[in-house]
Amino acid sequence: MAPRKVIIDTDPGVDDVVAMLLAFSALSEELEVLLLSVTYGNIDVQNCLRNVVSLFFHVEKEIEWRKSQGKPLGFDSLRKQKPLVAIGPEHPLADQLLMADFFHGTDGLGGIHETHPHFTPAETWKQLFTKAGSSQSPADRIVTTELQNVDAMFIPSQAPADEEILRLLRENEPDTITIVAIGPLTNLALAAAKDTETFLKAKEIVVMGGTIYEHGNVGPFPNQQASLVSEPPISSC
Repeated sequence: MAPRKVIIDTDPGVDDVVAMLLAFSALSEELEVLLLSVTYGNIDVQNCLRNVVSLFFHVEKEIEWRKSQGKPLGFDSLRKQKPLVAIGPEHPLADQLLMADFFHGTDGLGGIHETHPHFTPAETWKQLFTKAGSSQSPADRIVTTELQNVDAMFIPSQAPADEEILRLLRENEPDTITIVAIGPLTNLALAAAKDTETFLKAKEIVVMGGTIYEHGNVGPFPNQQASLVSEPPISSC
């Protein structure tokens, strides 16, 4: 049986990091993570991207340690399939950016980048997500080329997240990709607006958007969740 293909739309956040670790730890015959589409949410989108890159940085070190100790490597689905990582817009489409850094700290991970800077990878990775061009110096372009030759745990994309979502939906059979949205829905809205027919090829969209039996984490309604409040016009559709 073919593995379930998923796109994870995320604004990490401690909770989203745990979700991604669970996905990467699944058996490769059960789950295939095609794309992490990064959005703003708990914090701004660049800090969210830093957290995604930091996650891969530490997973790679964890795998190296397990190998050196003769332990099972784990992270089966990740080792079988490197996911794409693409960045979405910095702001909502309609409303003012609603920061939720009071949930997980100003960096989304409880301030770990400030208190333990040695846990944060060098910022040269930023150039992997920047299109080479006249805005880059010759030195920057050399660094970018070197970085692209590194066997990283992910594939950086220089295309916007919504375009990568649509590309994957076009290239795969209809009803084979599940979109797991655990952040604000801006990337999904942009993809749907650009090419509705292609967007509807998704098998399903699973949204972390509210609660049934418990109170939500933000008002004014008792069951609301922060991701929906961040982009209300989209969430109401």
